[in-house]
Amino acid sequence: MEIQIIADSCCDLTPTLRRVLRVRTASLTIRVDDGEFIDDENLDIPALMAAMKQSANAPTTACPAPEAYAAMMAQAPMTFVVTLSSRLSGSYNAACVGRDMALEADPSLKICVLDSESASANETRIVMMLRDLIDAGLAFEEIEQRARAFIAPMRTRFVLEDLSHLVKNGRISKMAGFVGTVLNLRPLMADNGHGEIVCLEKIRGTANAMKKLVEHVAAETADAARASIVLVLSYCNCAPRALELQKNLLASCAALKDVIMVPTGGISTVYADDGGVVLAF
Repeated sequence: MEIQIIADSCCDLTPTLRRVLRVRTASLTIRVDDGEFIDDENLDIPALMAAMKQSANAPTTACPAPEAYAAMMAQAPMTFVVTLSSRLSGSYNAACVGRDMALEADPSLKICVLDSESASANETRIVMMLRDLIDAGLAFEEIEQRARAFIAPMRTRFVLEDLSHLVKNGRISKMAGFVGTVLNLRPLMADNGHGEIVCLEKIRGTANAMKKLVEHVAAETADAARASIVLVLSYCNCAPRALELQKNLLASCAALKDVIMVPTGGISTVYADDGGVVLAF
């Protein structure tokens, strides 16, 4: 029987990945002042970034409606849904309500909603794992069990180059943002294992931040078997930097089997901002 995968649009996908992974997307909406952007494959990312830079306000986002999730879930007898961290967005809760609506209409459906406990590249990596298990012919219940076990120890690490968005949304003060910009500081951020974002340290200069990011991954994967981990690297408008980071990660981290690069979609662009990179492993 067919098992479909649905991910909210914070899951970063290239057209090739979307086709290979056979994943359907539930789009979030991004609002910048009076402008509205639907986060789907037709979104003009440069236009979104330009609007964010020109606005004095932080962008806001709206999760997919439960009805939209329910309609998508009804399209297959079995469904896995991957969402943004429930600590960062209402997408997970909307998907759960959508699941209840779909099951009320058709109790024979099997639906599992997975809280990624993160975002961006992390969601992409979970979808990749789900596709592997589905294509291997595993039963729905076994896939769910393995997926939850896979998500629990996952790590997300990211570096921001532009601090203006952190200032606009109140995560740091205007003075801290100004000092950070003057001193060329780059925050190295992480998930805290519970779906919330924390700052690990602040590094001076982008090159040093990229080096420190590689060091963190090398240390955190040191005990893993050689060539046993696939890492996903999402990048926002900085392909040359991402390519260099990919090369250095593979050279420095023996546990990495591959580093999959993907540009950020709309929601991930809101989080990472111009020049940001996100790693999930």
